[in-house]
Amino acid sequence: MKQEAAPGSIDAVHPPDAITRSLEMSMRRLVMIMRGLGWFWMLLLVVATLLIDSQANKAIVIGAMALATVWTGVTWWAHKKESRLGSAWFMVSDGVVCLIVASASYAAGAGDLFHGGYPISWIAVLAYGGGLRWAVGGSLILAGQQAVLLLESGRSAVSAIGSIVFLIYGLMLGWLFTVIRTSDRDRRETVAQLTAEREENARRLERLELANRLHDSALQTLQVIDTDADDPDRVRSLARRQARDLRNLVERYSDERCTTFNECLVGAIGMVEELFAVKISAVVRIELPIDPSLQALVEASREAMTNSAKYAGTKRIDVYAAIENGDAIVYVRDDGEGFDMGNTDLGHGIEHSIRSRMAEVGGSADIISAPANGTEVVLRVAVEGATV
Repeated sequence: MKQEAAPGSIDAVHPPDAITRSLEMSMRRLVMIMRGLGWFWMLLLVVATLLIDSQANKAIVIGAMALATVWTGVTWWAHKKESRLGSAWFMVSDGVVCLIVASASYAAGAGDLFHGGYPISWIAVLAYGGGLRWAVGGSLILAGQQAVLLLESGRSAVSAIGSIVFLIYGLMLGWLFTVIRTSDRDRRETVAQLTAEREENARRLERLELANRLHDSALQTLQVIDTDADDPDRVRSLARRQARDLRNLVERYSDERCTTFNECLVGAIGMVEELFAVKISAVVRIELPIDPSLQALVEASREAMTNSAKYAGTKRIDVYAAIENGDAIVYVRDDGEGFDMGNTDLGHGIEHSIRSRMAEVGGSADIISAPANGTEVVLRVAVEGATV
């Protein structure tokens, strides 16, 4: 019987994916096909009974066909959702209808059985909703009912024994649906294990790469500094270069850990506050998954905050991020010293880390500043699915 996944079960630990949902839909379609074939089979036999068997009670024959037709429509409605077709109420109701249809031939006094394969489709419903045990249980009920009715109507014991065909259908369909679901659960578990292993390998390689880069840059630079300690200019130059390398390294590894723009920007704000002992007041109203455009926006915002913290001579920076007219926009403002835009070399940080970075993703960076009036950096990039 289909029900909510129990805590700790494979369905709870590894939820059904697209392949699982496709398999479930295919199984529901198979149930519907069997119901449709059973209905068509019964329709042919009912027409033949009405035309040939003058002893059969036509009202019962037509009534059974009408019931089967209406319930086939209900089955079509139920098979659209897993929770309907696999529910206990539907399986029980389906069984009641199929048992009534299966007994209609005897109630009508027909010379031959006209229910065809309609009752067999109940076994398919049970196999889908409850697996092998429910399918076998339902097939035993059908087999028992048919054997009793055959004997009661004066048929031979051989005909009654032939009702075992329902049990065969129950075993086959129950086994088929159970194997499909078991194989799919095994697949999901294997995929989850492989994914975990790949992630662990990725983390191991990341740690190894980080260790190699620190060895190749930071440690070697420190050794050179130790050797050239009596050359202040050389030491300062090496320290500045190493600071840039380490900052790029920190940015690379910290950025990969966030998944949303909000998370990435807040992380960048925290890093700047910690490094430069500056207070950053932030309002972030963008909740979107991080992508290359938004990642560039985060990195440019970090550079803008860093410039304010290092050069503006202020202890407070304001950051505001929101969606405006389909664009993600970040404002970085400070009330510091400012500078003359026309007579100041903007330097590598603004030209490359801010303007070029935004231009690469189709965005823009506007810088507004004047001596003693602080600086405002406006960063803008178009994003899809933008919501405030």
